[in-house]
Amino acid sequence: MKGFSLIIQRRTRLGWRVLLSIFLSLWIAHRLPAPVIEPEEATPTVAPKPKIKPRQNSASVQTPAKKTASMADQEVDVLLSDNTQAALKYLRDYVEKFEKMPFAWKSDVKPDDIIQRLQQVLSARFRNVSILNESDGTRSKKSGLIMVFDLQAHVGSFSGTHNTVSLSGTFKDGNGKVLQTVTASGKSTVPYPAFHTSFPKAVTAAFAEFSQKLGVGSAASTALKR
Repeated sequence: MKGFSLIIQRRTRLGWRVLLSIFLSLWIAHRLPAPVIEPEEATPTVAPKPKIKPRQNSASVQTPAKKTASMADQEVDVLLSDNTQAALKYLRDYVEKFEKMPFAWKSDVKPDDIIQRLQQVLSARFRNVSILNESDGTRSKKSGLIMVFDLQAHVGSFSGTHNTVSLSGTFKDGNGKVLQTVTASGKSTVPYPAFHTSFPKAVTAAFAEFSQKLGVGSAASTALKR
């Protein structure tokens, strides 16, 4: 019996030891901090940017317009009207009459200078200029630009009177349609004493105005289209 009780005591002690070791292991496990698991950083995926079509500026996109011939590309036939021929005859007669007077000097009235001034003004703006009489109008090109030139002139008779020059250029297309009329005038006074007429000053003033108006907004630069 003694031996049996000794065995029971040993088993009891062993059981307490097992229970104690289990309790200690559970208690220690409860006190230890839980392991920190760092989450893996997900690599961000960059979505492809949608392609944006550039906006077309409506102002920059224009329907191709018809090309308009500039003055420098055009030819013009100039027809001298009946008034122009009559005015030139009047001036030539004036010069002839004046210079035939006794002790007369050379007149400062120069009718041919008017046609030369007209040629110079037009040649500065047009590629080619042909000056014809109105009776020669059939010789002008039907597809080109035509300008009918009209001149009116008066020479003062004595000191204090006025010299006057009026110019008119009527532009027409090849079909005879009037495109625009450019007008100009000039004026000067016969000085005292009347050793000369100062008529050339009136001519210069008239052509200066005519040239200015011809270069600004003239139908000759906008009417003919290629």
